[in-house]
Amino acid sequence: MRRVRVGVVGSGGIFQGAHLPAYLDVAEAQLVAICDISESVLRAAERKAKSIYQDRIQRAKNEGNIDLAERLKEDIENLRTYTSFSEMLSKENLDLVDICTPTKFHSPIAIEALNNGVNVMCEKPMARTYLECLDVVEAVEDSKKIYQHNENWIFHPLWYNIRKAVESGVIGEPQIVFMATAHGGPEWASWFWDLDIAGGGSLLDNGVHAITCSWFLGGFDKKPVVVKAAEPYGICIRMKSRIIQGMFRPFEVEDDAHVLIRFENEVGEWFTAHVEGSWSHRDSMNTAIIGTSGEIKPETRGEETFIVISDAMGGKREFNLGRITWVQSFAGEIRNACNCILSNVRS
Repeated sequence: MRRVRVGVVGSGGIFQGAHLPAYLDVAEAQLVAICDISESVLRAAERKAKSIYQDRIQRAKNEGNIDLAERLKEDIENLRTYTSFSEMLSKENLDLVDICTPTKFHSPIAIEALNNGVNVMCEKPMARTYLECLDVVEAVEDSKKIYQHNENWIFHPLWYNIRKAVESGVIGEPQIVFMATAHGGPEWASWFWDLDIAGGGSLLDNGVHAITCSWFLGGFDKKPVVVKAAEPYGICIRMKSRIIQGMFRPFEVEDDAHVLIRFENEVGEWFTAHVEGSWSHRDSMNTAIIGTSGEIKPETRGEETFIVISDAMGGKREFNLGRITWVQSFAGEIRNACNCILSNVRS
């Protein structure tokens, strides 16, 4: 089976914690190279890769899956590292570049890869600004290559199964989606709080998940026609300073964002999304998809995830999805990009 040769740019947290373990579950992908401008981060990623590959190789052997064990062994033995992206592009015959860098570098790296005839998938957000996004779009159109904006949530089993339930008509016509993505903030990394590097704060980091997932659940056939900040907080800085990398620092990006978006299609079908992207914890409604005849809510109980469907007459049904992990969603987006390349189709 032909496999997609992948080179990763940016080997920090999102790569080591999510993309790297996901590659082991995607038979269509061959991770051939990792690039990072930081030698120390690159070496840490290399050590992490060797460790998790060895663990999976041993597990495959224990399960009698010798073919998988041999494939993974060959992959990790041939994995190469670079501190120069241009050098990696010139030396590796890549099919796909996986961009896992801070936001400032998304656009220039994507454009360089596309201009060199290599397909791209890029972590959210696409870029810092609308104009930077347009530059990427132009490079995609000129190169005729595949570009995938990575939004792992739509590949997560929870949201994918909720989408199927919505499309089945079980809650009637969707009217409003409440979606909150919130935590206390990435205080462990200073670049998230730097406007020049990150391009924005919690709206670009967390809020993009809520926006895309709400759109996914309500239907991508509908387009945003109205966008407004939602009271009482809107898009704001809730705290004047944070302990960032061990000391109190002021910052200039938003740490809380509440936004209302109305989506509508050409035949007049519409729904409204209330989304929160927060680094100051959740203070909006719990996640729910409300339709004309019922609602859907996700629930987590212990290690199991449930979809709970309530109808207008007070009836309730629930579906147990079992134990699911976020790594599954990253494997899904990687697999989608690889199969688009192998099939030469856009999905």
